[in-house]
Parts: sequence; C-alpha cells; structure tokens
Amino acid sequence: MKTFIIVVLVGITHLCHSQVYTEKQTRHRFAQLNLGVDFQSSFGGSTKYLDELGNPQSLNLTNSYSPRFLIGGTHFWGHADIYIAIPLFSSTLKKNNQEVFAFRGVETVFKYYPLRIENNKIRPYLGTSLAPFYFEQRNNNFQYSSGPELNHTSFPFLGGLTFNSKNHLIELGFAWNYQNKQDYYISRTQIEKINTPPLYTTLSYRYMLETTLSAEKDWESGRTNEVTEILAKRGRLNGLYVGVGISSAFWLNQSSYNKASQPYISKYSTSIMPDFTIGYYLHKPDLNVAIGYRGYGTSTNTYGTIQQLHRKSFLFEATKYLFDYHGFVPFVGPAISYENLSFEEDFEGQRTLDIEDLKLGYGLTFGWDIRPNRIQSWILRTNLRWYPNLFLEVEPKSEVSFDNLEFNFIQLIIYPNRMIKRKPNH
Repeated sequence: MKTFIIVVLVGITHLCHSQVYTEKQTRHRFAQLNLGVDFQSSFGGSTKYLDELGNPQSLNLTNSYSPRFLIGGTHFWGHADIYIAIPLFSSTLKKNNQEVFAFRGVETVFKYYPLRIENNKIRPYLGTSLAPFYFEQRNNNFQYSSGPELNHTSFPFLGGLTFNSKNHLIELGFAWNYQNKQDYYISRTQIEKINTPPLYTTLSYRYMLETTLSAEKDWESGRTNEVTEILAKRGRLNGLYVGVGISSAFWLNQSSYNKASQPYISKYSTSIMPDFTIGYYLHKPDLNVAIGYRGYGTSTNTYGTIQQLHRKSFLFEATKYLFDYHGFVPFVGPAISYENLSFEEDFEGQRTLDIEDLKLGYGLTFGWDIRPNRIQSWILRTNLRWYPNLFLEVEPKSEVSFDNLEFNFIQLIIYPNRMIKRKPNH
C-alpha cells in the first residue's frame, strides 16, 4: 500500500507533463500510466431454446450496459494504448421461462494511433482486443435447467476517437465482433447456432499519471549509468524481488473425456487468481530466477452434470531479457512446476468421479517489463505462462485437460534492497 501511495503522489506531482513525449522521445517518456472508467453498451444478438413441448424457439437478447474500471498505459510515445477493462457488474435477461447471462469478461485492449495522442487534439485509432465472452442459458422448462457455460474469446475490430486535454483522455469507440456465431447445446443432445452481440460502443474517461520522468535528468547527464556501474561492481544490483498481481487462466481445450461422454460441456470458464512471486535478479546476465505458487479452479453445472477442477502449482522459472527498446524489455524462459490436480464429477446428484494426482508440469514464461533503468526500486511487468499437455487421466485413454494460458497484465515488482537509499562511493 505504501508503494502504491508513492506511485500516485509521484504522478500527481507531474500534472503539467501530460504529453512529455511531444518535447522529445526518450526512454523515460516511452509509457504513461492511466486509470479510469468506461461505459460499454452491447447491441443485437439472439439465442434459441426448447419450449414445454420440446420445440425450438428464438429469443432476442436485450441491449446491455456495463460500467468498467480501466487500468493500463499509453506506450511508444503516444502511438499505442494498452489497458485492461474490468466489468463492475452485468445484467440478466429473464423472458419466456429462460434466464440468459451474456456479458464480456476482463478485456485486454490494444490500440494504435497513426497520429500520436497530443494535447487539445482529437486522434483516431484502430485496434483489437483479447475479449472473453461468457454466455449461459437456464431453461426452466427442464428439471436440470443450467445450460453450458460458453466461454469464447474473440478478437474484435476496434475503432474510435480520443480527445486529450492535459492529463485527461476522453474517448468514443466501437467494437465489431465479427466472430459472433457460436454453437450452443440447448439440451444434452441438441445443438444450435446462437448469435452473440456483434456491436459494442464505449464512452470512457481516463486520467494520465507520469511516474518516470523525474529520473530522466540523471540518465541524460550520465549519472544513472555511473551509479549503475558502481553498484553493479559491488553486486548491489543482484537481489531478491517480490511480485504481486492478478492473473487470468484461460482453459485452452475441451477435455477428451467430455468430448466422448458429455459433448454438451465445452471448454471451462476462465479462472481468476492472485499471482505472488519471489525471485532473484542477476544483473550481469540480466536474468531472473523465481518461485511462485498458484491455486485456482473452475467448475461447471450443465444439465445435471457438475464438474469441479482444482490446480495447486508450485513453480520454478528462469527468464532472460532479450533486448531493451527505450525501456520496453521483453523476456522469455522455461518453467517447471509441481502440480496437484484434482477432478470431481456428479451426475444428477450422484458422485461419479473423484480423482487426484501429483505430477510435474512444463511450460514457457514470456512477457515484458517497463524498465526505464536498471536501478529502479520497482517496475511493472506483464507475464504470460503457457502450460501445454498438462492433463489428468480420469479413465483409460480419457483425460481432463489442464492446458492453460495464464495472463498477468500488470504485476508490481519490488526490489526491497533498492528501496534503501545508499550513496555509492567511488
């Protein structure tokens, strides 16, 4: 909390530097943090259901409205904007003995500005996003009413206009979801095409915070490089770090077990979890070694079949920084984990499976840091971890898939030893 307050106060002290990259393009002007809210509206869409006589009927989705919390930053000196949008609540359609839940999840947005964002100017943008969409339909004509949890991630086309005034960004945008037709089981055996909303509009406000410009003077004078060399020779830039953030785990594949016995159960819903890391940074080779723990699960209740999955994972990973582009520093490396995987299933109130196994998992970690220099006491990191071929065997030649892609858009990394102010002596 103390570090967060410091970040906010530093940002507030730089209110007059909202478009610092217009003066010159340096590593300390590469990215700017921003926070805000938007109001998203969806239009169109339809679904189908079976009535009391078992005949298929159509049902139009109502237009929905959802406020969202935004956190992210402008990058590449005002030419790119990357942020996540977290919905604060969603609505439910209740009609014709149906209950329909249809809403966007946490969206990761990527925008490109051909003309960079500048004060008192309107700028057009194009882009796309990683946009998970959740859909579930309850048919109260059935004894077991809960339908499948459709968890579909699309890459909609984005466009709009952004107006910048000092530290304020005001934006009007739209999203075209061209992949809006999805297969959906309206019973255990009958599958139909549904239409998810094809069009979204957004109206947003964000406040820009400058957190790195104060270090530019020392960088340009050579003082930062001088201090870096002195501390590196003494080994003071090697040291422990801690990381904290929130991750999303995307379940990538439908399990072979469900494909064979319950095809109406699709891929599992995205899991949200805290992401804690303890690591050690080695300055000369510019690499990290880290350990971490993640515990999360997912579940489904579909037409009388209840499944629960849990994953407890102890992780070791090593990542190497690849290059430094004005403070944008990507990294990649292997990961190995010790996994506790479990799966439970009930069918119409009766326990059918209860399986647990311990095994090793192998994955790949990649991402990037926003690192203005190598003596920062804290930085912001984006992590992705991919675990292919991770599964739990539940029957001979039948598996429940734990293939996951974990995505942590913003993780705060703190180097405790660098927070103690020390003057290097020559």
